[in-house]
Amino acid sequence: MKARIVLGLALAATLSGGCATTSTMGAAEHRAKRADAAYVAAVEAVARRRGVQVHWVNPPREEDRPALNR
Repeated sequence: MKARIVLGLALAATLSGGCATTSTMGAAEHRAKRADAAYVAAVEAVARRRGVQVHWVNPPREEDRPALNR
């Protein structure tokens, strides 16, 4: 009986470790990233001219652009 309890606790501790976050960025920092409005506007303007509708799932972020294109 005691072995089952110990085994159950060990299993629970092992499985609950998978719920821990691996992100080094805090939630406030993640929300602080702004969408790259200039790039989004340019892509949507081209899409409108071509008759295509754009749905952004993960809009580009200013921090994601290479420094040469800024």
